[in-house]
Amino acid sequence: MLVVSLIITAYNIDKSFFPAKKELKVVTYNIHSGLNKDMFPTLFDIIDFLRISNADIICLQEVNESAKAGFQVSSFKDELKMYSHFGANVVDFGLNYGLVTYSKYPIKSEDHIYLSSGREQRGILHTVVNIDRRKLNIINVHLGLSKEEREIQVKELVEFIKKIGDEPYIVVGDFNDGSMNIDESILKDVAKELDKANVLTFATGLDRIDYIFVSPDIEVLDYEVLIKNMSDHYPIIAKIRI
Repeated sequence: MLVVSLIITAYNIDKSFFPAKKELKVVTYNIHSGLNKDMFPTLFDIIDFLRISNADIICLQEVNESAKAGFQVSSFKDELKMYSHFGANVVDFGLNYGLVTYSKYPIKSEDHIYLSSGREQRGILHTVVNIDRRKLNIINVHLGLSKEEREIQVKELVEFIKKIGDEPYIVVGDFNDGSMNIDESILKDVAKELDKANVLTFATGLDRIDYIFVSPDIEVLDYEVLIKNMSDHYPIIAKIRI
C-alpha cells in the first residue's frame, strides 16, 4: 500500500484510478420452479425473501419463463428492480426453464453455454457486471444428476473458467454433488474457507450440493445456509470483498 501511495504522489495520479475494494452480498438458490419439497407453491414467499435479503447478486436455478409454467423471471425482475440475465437450458413443449442472474450493477456482457448432457439439458450462465469500474464474472451453474455426466460437465466448466484469465469471478449454483473435488487454486470454496462445509443445502437429503466458489483473489467474509421451506433446496448467502 505504501508503494502505491508513493507512486500516486510521485506521478500525481488521481486516486480514483485505484477504487476501494467493494463488499458484496451474493445469494444462490435452486427455487424448484417455485415449489417446496411438498410441491406447495411458494413463489411469493421466495420473492419476499429475495427482496428482504438486499443482495447485490442473486443467482437462481430451476426458474421458468413461459405462459405454461409462469413468468417467474419477469416477476422477480419487476419486484427486485435489478438487472437480469436469463438462459433457458430446457426449451420444450412450451417451457423455458433454466438459470437467471440478477445484479444491482449494470451488465456488460452475457453468455449462455450448454454443457454436455445425457438426460435433461444443463448449462452455465456467464454474466459480466461492472462494479465501480471493475469487471466481475458471475457464473451460474446447474449440473446433471449422474456422476459420469457431472465429471464431463465439471471439466467443461473449469476449461471455461481458465479462459477468463486474471479477472475476478464467482461460480455458484446447484452442482448436484455432495463431494465436489475441484482444484482450489482455481475455485475457492467459501463454505470451506469459513469451516461451514458440513451444513446441508438439500432439504430431502443429507448433502451439501449447492456451492459458492470464488477466484483466489476474492476475500471471503461470511457464509450462511438458511433453512427455509420454500424449495427442495435451501438458499445460500455469502459476503465477499473484491
